[in-house]
Amino acid sequence: MNKTTIRSNILKQRKYLNKKQIILLSKKIVNNIIHSELYKQAKHIAIYLPFNGEVDLTDLLKIKNKYHYLPSIQAEQMQFQLYTPELLIKKHQFGIMQPAYINSLEKTPLDLCLMPLVSFDMMGNRLGMGGGFYDRYFESHNNNEISNNQTQLAGVGYRFQQHQQLPTQSWDVKINHLYTESGYLKI
Repeated sequence: MNKTTIRSNILKQRKYLNKKQIILLSKKIVNNIIHSELYKQAKHIAIYLPFNGEVDLTDLLKIKNKYHYLPSIQAEQMQFQLYTPELLIKKHQFGIMQPAYINSLEKTPLDLCLMPLVSFDMMGNRLGMGGGFYDRYFESHNNNEISNNQTQLAGVGYRFQQHQQLPTQSWDVKINHLYTESGYLKI
């Protein structure tokens, strides 16, 4: 199967989740994240605001002594902005909620990025919505001299989103870690 077919099939399955199921599964996943050593050791953590049935990570924003960042996209670019309760969040043309894009914002050194996904496999391949924003950002970010450590990339999704083996392209950035309602897995 190609990426388009896999994406379509998984999104149909995700659409059948009701609000109560999303809340319950999201709480389990957030609990798995909070109790993992990966999250405990990270200080600067990128998350996302949920869209179209994605796992809801917003409870992480209540955790003290961590710096959480939200993605913002414009054209082909993506950036991460530090979350504060005062941060203005608006609906993007794609329907996702995000902070207003800041042209002069420098790249943020992140310890951990919790990435949304449509599908994943056990080889660390991630299928997103098809825009390639995370692939472009982390392909250049993790090869940049911003810090001595690369950002740990963790996919976040529901167990049913697992696929046997996803088709890949050379520009696809792999995830190192995975969180589902079943737990945490280092890939």
